Amino acid sequence: MSIDFRRCLYALSDVIINRPRPLRIFDQIYMKLPDMLLQAELISRWFKGKSLLFIGDGDAIGLSLAHLSSQGLLPGRPKHIEVLDFDERVIHSVNHFAHHYGLSGVIHAGLYNVADPLPREHWQAHEAFYTNPPWGASNDGASVVAFIQRGMEGVGGHAFGCIVIGDHKDYRWTHDVQLVAQGVLLGHGFRIAEMLPEFHRYHLDDDPELTSCSLVVQREIDDLSPTYSSDVLSPESLKNFYGANSPLRCHYIRDLTNGGKLATHDVEMEPL
Repeated sequence: MSIDFRRCLYALSDVIINRPRPLRIFDQIYMKLPDMLLQAELISRWFKGKSLLFIGDGDAIGLSLAHLSSQGLLPGRPKHIEVLDFDERVIHSVNHFAHHYGLSGVIHAGLYNVADPLPREHWQAHEAFYTNPPWGASNDGASVVAFIQRGMEGVGGHAFGCIVIGDHKDYRWTHDVQLVAQGVLLGHGFRIAEMLPEFHRYHLDDDPELTSCSLVVQREIDDLSPTYSSDVLSPESLKNFYGANSPLRCHYIRDLTNGGKLATHDVEMEPL
């Protein structure tokens, strides 16, 4: 199908203005608008008609996919989208947007931190997972593995996945992390179905040229064990989770506005 780029960009602007302000300390670095459209189009094709689990979604790709497809702007749409994130601002932004645009039956968000076991209701309950985790430059990919592990726990034997991780020809660490991630995926029966290298750019002031790839994977296993076995992350894997000397210590980011708007605390108002 042909894509109406003007209408797509209008729709994405609704999603972007709804995103909470990113917190760099937690590696919340948002994808740029054109690449959001390309990414949403990609997963609309791969995950059409499937139950899709997002392990984190600061970029709001889940909302982008739901919003664009509901307006007939993408070739397909997942059957349902569930977003799990430790940032309550993200949860409120998703659920309030879904309510406003009549998408509550399409997309829903709940509070969750990957350091915890995956909630039992999501264990092998979905047909596809998506994650754009902290890219693991300072922990040999341990943060990437943590998010991928939760995604794999949330899908059955016949499943798809999409992982967005760092990828740049001048950054050796991105290739090293990719090897770690692909090794974990292959070890759990996932094959690489499609890879789009250096596919996205980000609003990253200290390294604007750093890019990421989109890695689509697929698994076809008939006898996957249904036994619940999700565990807490080890203390070792929490080190340098969000970068050098930045471990995973925060359980949840709480939204004190319940999704509303308050004055920011990084400016001073000078009265008339």
